Amino acid sequence: MSTNNSAPAETETNSLSPSAPTQNKSNDAQGQFSAAVDDLLDQLQHKFDTTSREMFGKFDDMARRLDELEASLSAAGDGGATDASAK
Repeated sequence: MSTNNSAPAETETNSLSPSAPTQNKSNDAQGQFSAAVDDLLDQLQHKFDTTSREMFGKFDDMARRLDELEASLSAAGDGGATDASAK
């Protein structure tokens, strides 16, 4: 019985040996693919960060302009009310 158990084990070991170079190649390919995906994700993150900064800058500028417009309209409304009461 022990000889029957050892024979398949040797066959399995022998069958794994030829596939070892194939596994190394597939590991290399997977490593290259992972590196390419990581690089792509880094590029996308950089673009996203840049776009986010630009958008927030434009939002801040727009908020500043709206505040200035509101202050201008408020000053014009106060000046118009004073002119109307003077008449």
